[in-house]
Amino acid sequence: MSDSSLAFEKVFEEVGWIAKWEARGEARGIAVGEARGEARGEEKGRQESILEIARKMKEAGRPFSEIMEFTGLPIDAIERI
Repeated sequence: MSDSSLAFEKVFEEVGWIAKWEARGEARGIAVGEARGEARGEEKGRQESILEIARKMKEAGRPFSEIMEFTGLPIDAIERI
């Protein structure tokens, strides 16, 4: 093989490896992004549930101190519900 053929082989080999690394990085990035999105969705759902519980407790006439104790919400958030 000529020197130029070896040089091209080396370049193609390196490009192939770079493409594989990039693909792996994209796959990892997607997985991490999905996990982050899922965690954010779970947290949002949890917060919505807490607000719903607080709303029901407030409608039932429970004292704010009790709503604060069970939900962990500050008094100003309970007042806004």
